[in-house]
Amino acid sequence: MEWMVFAVIASVTMIYAFMPLMRERRVWQEASDGRDERLKSLELEKASFLKALKDIEFEFASNKINSDDYEKLRNYYRLKVAEVMKQLGEGSSGGGREKSDG
Repeated sequence: MEWMVFAVIASVTMIYAFMPLMRERRVWQEASDGRDERLKSLELEKASFLKALKDIEFEFASNKINSDDYEKLRNYYRLKVAEVMKQLGEGSSGGGREKSDG
């Protein structure tokens, strides 16, 4: 009788232990598509342009560059930031603008 109880408990324990192995596999992290990587790339590009703008402002404030160079560089990097933000806006909404209440 004791062996029968032991066999039942051992069987239940074995089934409980192996249940996770018998289940269907789940994908915990979905594979990223090209769009996600493109958005990440654009965000990094935007951050680098904004950092360049900040550096240019610092250099101008510390008189390391003259006002003509400052204006040229500032306009260039502001244009680049605007282009990247436009691409981010198109990429995040799937090519079209979403309507909002705001």
